[in-house]
Amino acid sequence: MRVKEMVGLVVVAITLWLPIGGCIIVHDGEWEGGFWSHRAKFERTVELQHAMPTGGTLVVSTSSGSIETTGQETDQVQVVAKITARAATEEEAQQLAEQVQVRFQESGDKLEIKADKPTLRRSRISISYNITTPRQTSLDCESGSGSLKMRDLTGNVHARTGSGSVEAARIKGAVRLRSGSGSVHAENVGGGDVDLDTGSGGVRLSEASEAATCRAHSSSGPVHVQHVQAKSIRMDSGSGGVTGEDLNCAKLNAGSGSGHVTAAFSPSAPNNLVADVGSGSGGIRVVLPPGFAGRVDLSVGSGSVHIDQPITVRGDLGKRHIVGTIGEGAGSLSAHTGSGSIEVR
Repeated sequence: MRVKEMVGLVVVAITLWLPIGGCIIVHDGEWEGGFWSHRAKFERTVELQHAMPTGGTLVVSTSSGSIETTGQETDQVQVVAKITARAATEEEAQQLAEQVQVRFQESGDKLEIKADKPTLRRSRISISYNITTPRQTSLDCESGSGSLKMRDLTGNVHARTGSGSVEAARIKGAVRLRSGSGSVHAENVGGGDVDLDTGSGGVRLSEASEAATCRAHSSSGPVHVQHVQAKSIRMDSGSGGVTGEDLNCAKLNAGSGSGHVTAAFSPSAPNNLVADVGSGSGGIRVVLPPGFAGRVDLSVGSGSVHIDQPITVRGDLGKRHIVGTIGEGAGSLSAHTGSGSIEVR
């Protein structure tokens, strides 16, 4: 009798456990309000177009989704919007997707792509845009979570995302790219200021010209700048290596909180350039233009200093601190690191 009672208890325990386990193990599920909810998905595509004034500004944003914009020889903005809705059932997801209305709103020389969508609890809607626009168009785009790509535009570009990569190529105008978490890359840009920034991820700027200022910053990640011509260049990372190659500028600021820093100037860079290079913990390498002339101040907290240039030293020649001049000119080079070596060529 005692054995039967034990068997009965085991059976009851199993009977009670199985329904609970069935609720927890859900594929393609999401935790909401203290329980798991199955998430069905439905996708819908909308296409529309609108005339675009020459030299106008296109504005587009999405809370979740990617945005890709390409300039072409056309006078129309053509939009392909991919709407993805998620809900407890496929029927509910389809109903949500079909309620989304994508439209244009025009104000002067500004054309905005807007999406009217329902806001229901325990549902999610994302909209991704693939856009073709006239080449002579400025762009202002934003995504809460999604990648951004833009290319072949003549106009100012301002693009930002909370999470995702940002890429720009062949842009003639001011370029400002931001990512809260993701890589930022700009190539073949110029004709205005260039400003690249990410909270976490790598930053890469290449082939930039005719710019007043160029800035490349990462709070956590490597920064690489190459083949850039501007009045001033600033490249820095809170944590990561910083590399500059073929730099042509009158003023440079380069630094890393923790990482190696390289600054190699173009042979055509000004002889009186002003450069300030530093690292909290990492080596520094500087390649000066052949005709550089001016003041030099190099110091390390822990490491050595090597300079492959004829220098007139003021005071004692130390292994960790060198102050002097190269030739006679108004240029200056200041390089300091807390831990690491400095090499100047």
